[in-house]
Amino acid sequence: KRKFYGTVFLRALGFKSDSEILRAFYDINEITLDKGKLLWKVGRGMKGLKLSYAINAKSGEAIVPQGRKITESLFREVLKHKVEQVEIDVTDLQGAYVAADVIDMETGEVLIEANQELTAASVSKLRDAGIDKFETFFPERDDAGNVISITLRKDPVKSQNDALLEIYRKLRPGDPPTVDTATQLFQDMFFHPR
Repeated sequence: KRKFYGTVFLRALGFKSDSEILRAFYDINEITLDKGKLLWKVGRGMKGLKLSYAINAKSGEAIVPQGRKITESLFREVLKHKVEQVEIDVTDLQGAYVAADVIDMETGEVLIEANQELTAASVSKLRDAGIDKFETFFPERDDAGNVISITLRKDPVKSQNDALLEIYRKLRPGDPPTVDTATQLFQDMFFHPR
């Protein structure tokens, strides 16, 4: 079997966390929990969706009716009316994943890890913990696709040194790797002028 080493290479380049890698490749959406409501900060990630609630201008007129697909022209109308957040239902987040670890600041507990699928139960857990904001992305709808997201979940390499050693082992299987030799090989292969 052939393994995709893109995330190992990204770790070798210096990406320290899954969240940094996800932010580099996916459109990130900010979701706010306010008095029991879910509010989506208006952004490009909304295009193509059919939301459960209408998007209204500050005057009260409907810009995007409930259940209507948000096209490019409708999205421009939303921006033109300076709508900053829109109310959504938890079902509008179907297929969304969390972009960064969500931590309960009182207990220090990680409630949801980065790159974990968002479910109604996890949103309820966030509400119960008093979390007011979190970030999401939709790998299936994004240009990057789901390859990076899936690979990050399967990849055991989580540090730069481990990534350099893994690359060295693949390129020089007979030599015992050290961080210094692995770093030198990586630098010579990808960053040396010749």
